[in-house]
Amino acid sequence: MKNLPVVRRIEDLNDFYEIMEIENKVFQNPYTLDVYLSDYLHHPYSQYFKLVLNQAIIGYVGLWVIDEKVQITTIAVSDAYQGLGYGDLLMNFIIQYVNEKRCINITLEVRVSNRVAIEFYKKHGFIIVCKRKRYYQDGEDAYLMKLDII
Repeated sequence: MKNLPVVRRIEDLNDFYEIMEIENKVFQNPYTLDVYLSDYLHHPYSQYFKLVLNQAIIGYVGLWVIDEKVQITTIAVSDAYQGLGYGDLLMNFIIQYVNEKRCINITLEVRVSNRVAIEFYKKHGFIIVCKRKRYYQDGEDAYLMKLDII
């Protein structure tokens, strides 16, 4: 029987070492371990979840849940597992989780050049709200995207 991935809340700091392996492969300007640990330990609204398959982390998501609004701070699936529906599984988990928390919307920023991610978010109902000029450290613009839940 085929094992299915499960989403679990991150409760062990050591998980971030596996996350960094994915982060460094899938992002052109990855966050550092210090950024993740600082957010996880010190941001009062920060929540992290991992997508686990056969006891290995194959994806993750970071959220800020602030009152009735949610910001996706990061989301990724290991390059070895992309295109297999695991990103959809992770996004569906987020939307269900946000619904259960009775939040009204989810927002995120995405590089304007990241067509694959933009189409992925649109497939899940996100719309482009505006462009944020020079949002990224390298000067690239970002789209602010939003999904209304209620």
